[in-house]
Amino acid sequence: MKISNINNSLNNLAKDKKVGVKLAHLTGDEKISVFAIELEKEQFIPAHYHKEDIETYFILDGQGIVYTGKIENEDIVWNSEKQVNAGDCFTIYPKEVHGFKNISEKTLRIIATAPLSHSQNDRYFIDN
Repeated sequence: MKISNINNSLNNLAKDKKVGVKLAHLTGDEKISVFAIELEKEQFIPAHYHKEDIETYFILDGQGIVYTGKIENEDIVWNSEKQVNAGDCFTIYPKEVHGFKNISEKTLRIIATAPLSHSQNDRYFIDN
């Protein structure tokens, strides 16, 4: 059994080079993993999507904006942005374009579940 501590994992971690935020794989395997994500004030995760499987998110601390949309004829049709706060949870579905922005004065901390591939080879960024 592997026990991970979100605080230790994020405190001892450099930013993910592709996304620009702290992203820690806490536990799990290829089918389902638990990740910790940390966005500093005004930091964002750029729009991207995954071809397979869902992601679930739980906002631990802070406030953010979630942007979602779908690809239609090589264009993105954006949905209304949604504000998320500590205690909120939601699901992102396969091929759903999504991005996040921290809008609070403090660090936005998130726990996410997803296949391990979502942090590796099944992550497609959108040029805005």
